[in-house]
Amino acid sequence: MTHALFIYGTLMPGLRLEAEMHGARFIGAAKVPGRLVDVGRYPGFLPGDGLVTGEVYEVDDAHLARLDEVEAMVPGDRAASQYWRELVTVVDGPLKGQQLQTYVYNRPVEGCTPIPHGDYRRYIREVGRES
Repeated sequence: MTHALFIYGTLMPGLRLEAEMHGARFIGAAKVPGRLVDVGRYPGFLPGDGLVTGEVYEVDDAHLARLDEVEAMVPGDRAASQYWRELVTVVDGPLKGQQLQTYVYNRPVEGCTPIPHGDYRRYIREVGRES
C-alpha cells in the first residue's frame, strides 16, 4: 500500500535527513494549515492557524515504518512518541483538498521559537543555520 506524506523539515531535499526520503516518489510542493516551531536541530509542526510550506511524497508501508523510526514515533504509543502521524488537508498544491499524513510534534513547545511564515528552508537561511 502507498501513502501520501507531507514533509516540511529536515527530510526535504538539500537538508540534513534528505537521504531518508530516497525511494519515495515526489508528488509536488504543497501548503497545509498549521504552524512551525524551532525545536532545536529541526522544526516541529503543530495544528493551528497559518500555513506550512512543504512537499508531498508517495511512500510505501516499509518506507513509512522507517520514517516512523526516524521521527521517533512509537506506533500505538503516542505518549512515548516525539512525533505522531496525523491527517492534514492540502490547501495549495497538486493534491489540494485531499487529506494526507504528516508528522506532528508531540512534545511541549514552551520556549520554542515560532517560525511565523511556516517555511523551514527560508527560516534556516534567515537564521544562518546549517540544515
